[in-house]
This record gives sequence, C-alpha cells and structure tokens, in this order.
Amino acid sequence: MMGKLVLYEVKSLLRIKWLWVYFLLLILGSFIFSYLSEDETKVLISLLSVSLLVVPLVGAFFGITYFYDSRSFLEFLLSQPVGRGKLFLSRFLSLNLFLISLYVVSALSPFLPRIGEFQEKGTLLLLVLSGALLTLVFTAIAFLVGLLVEEKAKGVSLILGLWLYLTFLHDGLILTVVYVFKDYPLEKVVLLLTVLNPVDLARVLVILNLDIAAIMGLTGSVFKELLGSWLGITLSLLSLTLWFLLPFVASLFLFKRKDF
Repeated sequence: MMGKLVLYEVKSLLRIKWLWVYFLLLILGSFIFSYLSEDETKVLISLLSVSLLVVPLVGAFFGITYFYDSRSFLEFLLSQPVGRGKLFLSRFLSLNLFLISLYVVSALSPFLPRIGEFQEKGTLLLLVLSGALLTLVFTAIAFLVGLLVEEKAKGVSLILGLWLYLTFLHDGLILTVVYVFKDYPLEKVVLLLTVLNPVDLARVLVILNLDIAAIMGLTGSVFKELLGSWLGITLSLLSLTLWFLLPFVASLFLFKRKDF
C-alpha cells in the first residue's frame, strides 16, 4: 500500500512545472560554473553558494504549498483504510525523493564525464550530501508548520520568514554578538549559534573539507580551531541530521493525532 501511495505522489509531482524549472535552473547553473572555470574549488564554492540559497527555499516553499494544496485529497485518503503513519511517510518520502533526485542529478551532471580525473570527489560528495540534508530539513519544518498553522497565508509567510532568517539574518546575529562582545572569548558561543542554523552547518560541512582559510569565514574558522576538520564535519552531519529528525518526528506525532 505504501509503495502505491509513494508512486502516486511521485506521478503527481511530475506534473508540477515549477519543479522542472528548479531542476533546469540548477543544472544550467552547474554547467555554466563548470564551463567558466577549470578550478574545481571555485566551481564547487559557486555551486555551494547557489545551493545554500535555493535548496532551502525550494524545500520550504514546495513543502508547505504541497501540504496545503493537497489537504482536501488528504482528508479523503484518511477516510479510507489507510494508516496515518503510512500516509504521512508516503507523502514526505515522495516529495523528498523527488526534490533530492533533481538536486543530485543537476549537481553531478557537469562532473560525470570527467569524474575519474576529478580531484575533489570528497568535497563534491559532501556538497551533494549537504543539499540532500537541507532538503530534508526544510521540508520537515514545512510539514510541521503546515500542521501547526491552519491558514495557508500565515503558514507560507512563517516558513518564508524562517528561510529568510536562517539564510541571511542569522549570520548578521553572529557578527553582532562577536562585535558587541569582542573582548570576551566567544568561540564556543559562535559554535553554538552555528549549530542552531542548518544553512551554516551545510556551509561548514563543505568548506572544512576544502580546508582553505580564505573562504572559511568566522564559523568555519571556529569549527576548524576548536574541532579540526574531520570532527567538525562529523558534528555538522550529526547536527543536520538532528535538524531533520526533530521536526520530522514532531510532524509525524501531530499528524497521527490531528483532527482533520
């Protein structure tokens, strides 16, 4: 039953034109970056910058609109002999499998013809992994917001505001704290503030493997100084996994008990 639900949801997602626009823009950007520069590090950094901006936005926006727009159909399915847990998992898995597949194909396509000669395979793998985890994180948060907020306009506004904060404003908060309390040891505070932002964690995950001081920035430097490269990468992975698991488990719990 769950396999049939996932297959149906994927077929439904295939008809959404904006998802294909997202895919085409990503793959076009990947090929342009690869064509304009032969420096693997520069190409990967460019892809990382685009991914940190676009992937969370798409995961958040399509996650919440997908939840709200299919609410009536969801209520119909709940009247059938289908377990709530299976129904929720099928919808969540289908959306994430589809979004992650689009991202992985678009990110890897420019490098596949010369993957044997590619020197930064580990960084490329971490880039793809960070994009997949960000997709899971923001769709999980979007589903949670959809369950907590009944009105679509309020829910969409909330999730977009959260994306705006995590993508742009959170780093400003870190810099403000560092500037105001510059006379105090703030390494552990910066580390904590970074863990509280999945977008920063995804950035640190990739740049620690590149190990280039010029692009590490404040958060990357703190991770490198306190933890080292591999421990920092491990902490970033574990923290991103928690960022996904916590809203996902909360969403599943609420979905099983919500009165639609």
